[in-house]
Amino acid sequence: MRVHHDQQKGSAEVPGPVRTCVGCRRRDSDSRLLRIVHDPRASALSPDPDRRAVGRGAWVHRDERCIATALDRRAFTRSLRVAGNVSQDAISEVLGTLSS
Repeated sequence: MRVHHDQQKGSAEVPGPVRTCVGCRRRDSDSRLLRIVHDPRASALSPDPDRRAVGRGAWVHRDERCIATALDRRAFTRSLRVAGNVSQDAISEVLGTLSS
């Protein structure tokens, strides 16, 4: 098992692959983050909880503040390098289930 040093938490160590949340910009273990992918056929963003979808992924904490911040900043489309308009309805649904 690889252990990475998390620069933002000082001396705390995070096991496994480390990703950066597009909402709060903090680094965390990929198991604590939700992967978001772009479906070019539907021109929409969708969650990938199994982390198996093909292509580039954006990572976000499963926290309504991080998801809302990422949506407001359009961080998903920027990090996924998607041009044009993209439906964010599926991500908004995830946000709705977290706040319920």
